[in-house]
Order: sequence, then structure tokens, then C-alpha cells
Amino acid sequence: MANHHVSYYLTPYAHDLTSSSGFGAVPGCIALYYRLTIPETPRYTFDVARDVEKAGTDVRAYINGKPEGHPDEIARVTTMVQAGPALEIPKASFKDFIHHYSQWKHGKVLLGTAGSWFFLDVAFYGLGLNNSIILAAIGWTGGSTQYEVFRKNAIGNLILVCAGAIPGYWVSVATIDTLGRKTIQIMGFSILTILFVIIGFAYHKLSGHALLALYVLAQFFFNFGPNSTTFIVPGECFPTRYRSTSHGFSAASGKVGAIIAQVVFGPLRTRGAKPGAKGRDASPWLNHIMEIFALFMLCGLLTSFLIPETKRKTLEELAGEVPGYVF
Repeated sequence: MANHHVSYYLTPYAHDLTSSSGFGAVPGCIALYYRLTIPETPRYTFDVARDVEKAGTDVRAYINGKPEGHPDEIARVTTMVQAGPALEIPKASFKDFIHHYSQWKHGKVLLGTAGSWFFLDVAFYGLGLNNSIILAAIGWTGGSTQYEVFRKNAIGNLILVCAGAIPGYWVSVATIDTLGRKTIQIMGFSILTILFVIIGFAYHKLSGHALLALYVLAQFFFNFGPNSTTFIVPGECFPTRYRSTSHGFSAASGKVGAIIAQVVFGPLRTRGAKPGAKGRDASPWLNHIMEIFALFMLCGLLTSFLIPETKRKTLEELAGEVPGYVF
């Protein structure tokens, strides 16, 4: 009888949870369909596939508002046969990738994008673990029921995002092509280093409102800084042949940083906490973690000097195909 009642009350919630989880896959399936059916870009068709005729018709088709060109197959085959020896390139491989980046002028760019993304994500995701402390400072924690707890946490997080993260993104959007990607990234890492030094070394002297202000500023300069530029620059600064792999390598480095933030710094912040402690007492090591984050931001600043400025440069210039390109 008891099991019957438990089943009766749980079934509707389980059904709602399953439905909600399944609905979340719908946008992904739509994106996957378009990703699988989208035509390849003329730049890839020419630079990597070396299909000159197809690339030319694709360009003309795009200019006329059509998704893809359809060249004459006889002319296409003839062109590929005649131009084949002159356009022959080694097959894309991991060995070819390593050979390219073993040259310092190329390798330093990959080190700059991957390193910056890694150092950023350690602090960015590590800071997110401490939202509860900031929410407590502005009175958006707790509640008489579980619903009230979740509701206040949701509203509190919305306040933090709207106060810092969203304005930071919009300022980036407004200035990315005037100040430049590299300038914004260096500026962001510099200010974040200072903010984390203040939070770390003055943590026990800061009031709740001061801590909130510094947290919001950190969110602002994450987004008006490296959290915007670290995924923009890798999509622009690498040659077509290596762009996707290099961007993926840089992004993977960031995810490694995020994992470290969760696995290492999550448990570390509660080191030495007494059972049942609340507020700042529940995270006695948080000040030291902020000091470590300041060091990571400083390292991110140093690796940022290795990336090129991609502001208003064509992909030909960035790939070194046009004279005058300077890192």
C-alpha cells in the first residue's frame, strides 16, 4: 500500500522531468541537422580541398543569394587534373599539424590562445562555485520551503548576471572592433588580477557589500575581457587548414581548466571548515583560492601577449597570404 502511494506521487514528477529533459534535445537536433547539411565554405573548398572550380561557383552563388554553386562537372574535373600538380598539398594529419606548430611563429599563437583560455576558465568556473556567499551578502538565500529557496537563488543569480555579466558582454560587442580583441583581453586579465588580489588579501576585512561590488566587477571584466575574446580570436587567427583543430584544442584547454576548478578548488575552499558552519565560515580557504586565481589571471595576461591582433584583418592577412602581416 505504501509503495502504491509513493508510486502515485512520484510518477507525475518523473513524467515531467523526462518530458523536460527530452525537450532540451530538440534545439540540439535542429542545430545538428543544419550543421550536417550546410554547404562547405569556398575558402575551405579552395584552400584545403583545392577544388578551384567549385570554389569559384560557390562564391558567385553566394553573391547572388544562393546557398551553393553547381559547376559543370567536366570543367571541374579538367581543372582539377590540370591544376592538381601545382595545388598538391600533403594530406591533413596529426603529423602535419605538429610540423606546422613546431615552428615558434605558429606555435606561440596556439600557446597563447590555449593558455589564455585555460587560465581564464580556472578562475571563471571557480568563482561560480562561490555564488552562494555573494547571494547571502545580498539576502537572496534561504527560505521557509524548498520552493522558496530555489526561487530566491534563481532571482539572486539573475541579479548577479544582469549587474555584471550582461553589461560586460554588451560593452565587448560595442568595442570589439575599435579597441581590438587583444587589447580587451589584456585589459581584462590585468583588471581581474587586481580584483582577485584585493578579494584574496583583504577578504576578511571586506564587508558584504564590498564583496558584492568586487564580485560584480569581476563578472563585468570577465565578459568585457577574456571570456569574450578567448573564443573569438582562435576562430580568426589560424590558417583555414588548421583553424578548426586549433580552435578545438584551445577550447579543450579551457574545459580542462573548468574541470580543475570543479575538482580541485571546489573541495579546497571548504578545507578546515567546522561542521554546520555557514556563510564565510563554511569556506575558510576561500581567500587563498582568490589569491591563486589572481596568479592564474596574471599567467593569462602573459599568454595574451602571444596572440595576434585580429581586429579588422582579413583571413588572408591573418594566414600570412598577404604581405605586411605582423603578429
